[in-house]
Amino acid sequence: MKLLLAVAFTLVSASSCASTEIIMDRGVEANPVIAQKAQDSGIVFLSNADQYQLIAGGRATKSEGLASVMTASKSQEQSELLWQGTNGTFVLSISDLTVSQQRAQALASSSSSYNQIAYNPRTGGIGVITGQIIVSYTDGFDSEFLEASYGIQLLQDFAHLKTAFYTVNVGQDIFLITDYLNKGGLVIKAEVEVMENFAVPN
Repeated sequence: MKLLLAVAFTLVSASSCASTEIIMDRGVEANPVIAQKAQDSGIVFLSNADQYQLIAGGRATKSEGLASVMTASKSQEQSELLWQGTNGTFVLSISDLTVSQQRAQALASSSSSYNQIAYNPRTGGIGVITGQIIVSYTDGFDSEFLEASYGIQLLQDFAHLKTAFYTVNVGQDIFLITDYLNKGGLVIKAEVEVMENFAVPN
């Protein structure tokens, strides 16, 4: 009986340590600011069969060393920095911007130096919005017709997978365009691409 209890205690301890390592490896710590700013945005969307919420005032900046991290933090000095973390090689931050201010910045330039971020309530993780729309379609689909109809840019069309990747132009809202694509009847499904798990380089 003592042996059985010792084994059970060891398994519980091991599983507890394992879950801690997974959270630490993801580089995203649970924080009430994250959930609150996601709720504040009011923008909910599906990606990879998971529901995400846009994080108001959130951004991801690719870090190419310490200089980039410092630049990312410095660029937010004008607005209050509420939270900062990492996911792979991205520096994630949430500042005190409203959704309309964030959208205005995102619409202002297609060559933005940052990506928007989203919260996954199921996993508690933060994903980086790549700026691409993934479209699944059936036979007879015309990827160039869709490009012309919605004024978006076709990046790649994988006909054998019946999947095409698009990006929006300056001044277009990726969430509205994706919603229009889903309601337009020309595709099976359109989703905003979100990358939640990144490998951390050694």
